[in-house]
Amino acid sequence: MIRALRFGLRSLALGAAVGSAAVAATPPRYSLQETTTAEKIPLIVLRDETSRIEAAVAPTQGGELSGVAVEFNGRWVELIYRGRDYRAAPGFRGKASILWPAVGSSIPTEATAVNGKIESAYDYMGKRYPMPQHGFARLKTWRVVRTWTNATEAAVELVLNDDEDTRAQYPFGFAVHVIYRVTEGRVEIQHEVKAAASNTAPMFFSMGNHIGFAVPLLTGSSAATFAVESPSRFEYLRGKNGAPDGTTRERSFTAATPLGKLKFMPAMSVGGYECDPWFRLTDASGLGVKVTHHASSTPAPPFVQFNLYGGTAEGFFCPEPFVGLHNSLNTQTGQIDLAPGKSWTWLIRVEPERASP
Repeated sequence: MIRALRFGLRSLALGAAVGSAAVAATPPRYSLQETTTAEKIPLIVLRDETSRIEAAVAPTQGGELSGVAVEFNGRWVELIYRGRDYRAAPGFRGKASILWPAVGSSIPTEATAVNGKIESAYDYMGKRYPMPQHGFARLKTWRVVRTWTNATEAAVELVLNDDEDTRAQYPFGFAVHVIYRVTEGRVEIQHEVKAAASNTAPMFFSMGNHIGFAVPLLTGSSAATFAVESPSRFEYLRGKNGAPDGTTRERSFTAATPLGKLKFMPAMSVGGYECDPWFRLTDASGLGVKVTHHASSTPAPPFVQFNLYGGTAEGFFCPEPFVGLHNSLNTQTGQIDLAPGKSWTWLIRVEPERASP
């Protein structure tokens, strides 16, 4: 009987060991990989194995979100227009560029034409500063601060600091930190803009993200029934220089509307949200995506909350989250004014949605 008991205990111990090994062999939910595109662009890929979603980040390409892929009906689908594709091509380059410290073009009152084109610039304290369309952040290499995975997320933190080049365009000291994370089936982009304590005046800026989605989301699906939905209340009308002039007219997408019936070329700027601004895109295949954003503070109106660009004919749609206004560096309206030593935060959520089969 004692031998039988000992055998039973040994069997129980062996079974427990096998079970422990099986548990240990289970891959973690969140993972992170460093890789490159076919064009040798370095990427950091964040992945959620349970929710079957991954995000790619390109530090050398303006620190942008380069792709968001999800598994749908047994295959991986890239949602971002031209996601991870850095081959030269005409027109909109896709991806999800960080727009800072300006959104749109900056057009001084006394604008100067260079080779027949109005220069993008702004006047401040008696001096004219050049400012690329949508700001310089998207044109800079961002430094990787850290990467990590744990039981709740896979993430990477990037930073852009002022330097001699940025000071020639923007006379402020700053640090812009962006944390990309994949968590609970969604992608989050968390921004923190810090004004240097040594700045002698408030640092002013507008911020946005030029995120663009493929239309349709699933190749072979119907672009004609691709729909958009959002509880905006009005659109901003544009003045002679193409920037919103502060006047508005009613414009809501509360009822889902086929994208083919809408005109976003040129872009349409909307606002007036009574909640955190959001936009939902729904593909006929049952695949969709929702973009929501929230800022720690917002400017006094007028300021844009989504800038809409693209359409079915173009093959992409950009519900660009904005906190700011086109040409704000010149008009000093619709922008964030950040005192020396202070910080401002902004969070964007990208949530894929899959209809039940």
